[in-house]
Amino acid sequence: MITSFRNIINLILLVFSVSKKLKRQRYFVDKHLVPLINASKLKNDGTLDDEDFRKIITYANTIPAMLGEAFCAFRGEKMSESERRCISFLASITGLFDDLFDRKNLSPDYIKKLLDRPYQINAVNSNELLLIELYQSGLKLSDKADKIKEYAYKVYEAQLQSKKQQNSKLQQHEIQQITFEKGGVSIPLYRCAFYGTISNAEYTLLYKLGAIGQLENDIFDVYNDFSEGISTLATTATNISMLQKTYVELIDEIMQLIQDSEYPEKYKFKLMVSLVVSRGLIALDKLKKTAKTTGGVFQPEKYTRNELVCDMERPGKLFKLILYAAKYAKK
Repeated sequence: MITSFRNIINLILLVFSVSKKLKRQRYFVDKHLVPLINASKLKNDGTLDDEDFRKIITYANTIPAMLGEAFCAFRGEKMSESERRCISFLASITGLFDDLFDRKNLSPDYIKKLLDRPYQINAVNSNELLLIELYQSGLKLSDKADKIKEYAYKVYEAQLQSKKQQNSKLQQHEIQQITFEKGGVSIPLYRCAFYGTISNAEYTLLYKLGAIGQLENDIFDVYNDFSEGISTLATTATNISMLQKTYVELIDEIMQLIQDSEYPEKYKFKLMVSLVVSRGLIALDKLKKTAKTTGGVFQPEKYTRNELVCDMERPGKLFKLILYAAKYAKK
């Protein structure tokens, strides 16, 4: 009971701390990244739109302020200026890279060449030019440029596999493998912004964090994904309790990996991870409640948007989030 209360207090302080870190990162992005984006807007040939620029800024703000700061807390050292610049550039290409598959319709071979040899690519439009410029900046700032390319290629392969989720009849184990791989291979890429060797144990932890992050996104996106005919563990589930079991097992694995890690600040990192993954638990509670209206069998085709979408801005959600996080931070 005392431990849970301590966790609740520390989680409340953490929420305020995250807000402060986001503010600091926004200042950094405004100073170092926005001028580059504004210059790109002036030369835009129409292949970049407002959605592209919004994604660049959003990812550049949130990934360093949350994932990057969490890792720094884990290792017990502050983020250096070089590390902040590197992860900001790597984070900024996230949306542009995804869109190479989803919106720009470039060939897989061309994308692979772009990742392997970005200095040899002659960009054919503003979109590619900005992507290559940001990608090259991340490579130059990292002491693990080869690892960035290796992990970027893994992300590329995972994106190709995820195409199978569109209007197809996949087995549950196939969907789970694609889901975990798509999320799992992305987090080690961002880790390359920070100095130090990535051990096999750390890679496993980072992979699991990415996997649960992708699963959490799919749980929140169940309405949109089902509407678009995308097969995910959430859209194809008939028993939300089983999906919840998969999610909680991942949390337990992650907490054990954190406990077994060589980094010093295990407790602080557990708090941060618990705060993030607990959002998925709240969304699962919402889906379980919705499934009760159809006899406990989850049937997304029968529900309205409001019945499927979990609004984390509603009063009481933050308190519930902290209670869940306090529980799992003890593990």
